[in-house]
Amino acid sequence: MSKIQAKPVVPSAEELRQSEERFRLLVQSVKDYAIFLLDPEGNVSSWNEGAQRIKGWTADEIVGEHFSKFYPKVDRDNGKPEMLLRMAAAEGRFEDEGWRVRKDGSLFWADVVITALRDHKGELIGFVKVTRDFTERKLADHEIRLLNATLAQRNRELTAANEELEAFTYSVAHDLRAPLRHIYGFTKIIADDFGEGLPAEAGDYLNDILSDADRMGHMIDDLLSLTRVARQETRASEADLGEIVREAVRHLHGEAEGRKIEWRIGDLPTVVCDPILIRQAYRNLLSNAIKYTQPRETAVIEVGVMQRDGERVFFVRDNGVGFNMKYADKLFGVFQRMHRADEFEGMGVGLATVQRIVQKHGGRIWAEAEPDKGATFYFTLARLDVLPDAAVEQVPDIMEGIRLERRRRQQNEEVS
Repeated sequence: MSKIQAKPVVPSAEELRQSEERFRLLVQSVKDYAIFLLDPEGNVSSWNEGAQRIKGWTADEIVGEHFSKFYPKVDRDNGKPEMLLRMAAAEGRFEDEGWRVRKDGSLFWADVVITALRDHKGELIGFVKVTRDFTERKLADHEIRLLNATLAQRNRELTAANEELEAFTYSVAHDLRAPLRHIYGFTKIIADDFGEGLPAEAGDYLNDILSDADRMGHMIDDLLSLTRVARQETRASEADLGEIVREAVRHLHGEAEGRKIEWRIGDLPTVVCDPILIRQAYRNLLSNAIKYTQPRETAVIEVGVMQRDGERVFFVRDNGVGFNMKYADKLFGVFQRMHRADEFEGMGVGLATVQRIVQKHGGRIWAEAEPDKGATFYFTLARLDVLPDAAVEQVPDIMEGIRLERRRRQQNEEVS
């Protein structure tokens, strides 16, 4: 049984004319794209409203002209327009981006697609060229790159300044130790050997000198510890925060001795971090909690983790004396204290050190408190296993500069 083949429907001449007219009107009405035809030699044979809006020429002015007129002189001299037509003829279509020239001589950034047109025999009969003005996007990209370059430069300058400041602080603190030891030592000799022969008021003065020298010694130690944290390179590995907290509690046994403390340690995760630095951060936070719960008959210190706004947040909470949030901006400053020295001992460096550690982990730290109702310290940690690659990809020159500077300083310290 033979199949009956349907005869192809051949449109009439009038239908073809109407279809072509509709297509022509459609192309002519497009305003966001320059759409025009070129003959096989590259001369303009049609021109739509979008082409006039983007390039500035009217159809009467440009039809018949060679399309190389739209290219800067350097491109014309290099034969770029003709090369684009050859590539489009060989591959069927060709895409390009670059500067083009408007009628008034101004430049715009063009996104261009040139498509070869062939008849039913495969003969080249011309090209259709579609151009879009991407000048705003190009300028925005340029501004972003400029801002990034400026930011990178400022980051390099800030990094260098910070490292110089840290080195200076470390050097000053280190050099202060020797004369301070002499002051303390000679004052102690005077007090021990000649104290009985001195007036009572002079003995009080000596005791004040010894007390202040001892306090200054502790300040220097804390300052050196803070600068060591800032200078220390972060070494990431997996760490069980629960074990780190339990070890910190054991380490602080001496500070908690004789106290009634209820420890509430939650289920803490394993994270990628620098275990040594995070251990120091928890020790400082827990030592803080032990100190400021001294007035409580039973101190309650809670350590845990929560989800807040889709982010994992770690916390240390206590039922101590708290503080007024009005002064929270001073909380993480070096040598800044929320309570008088005669109420609670300390130098005001512990929380500054914790902040540096958290920042080195790509996180942030903050606190919530109320006078006589305790305080809670919150902090976040970024994943250190993904931070280096991302940072290098974004600002490789900054990271490399920091590494070189660190190596240079380490070499200098080894030599000295």
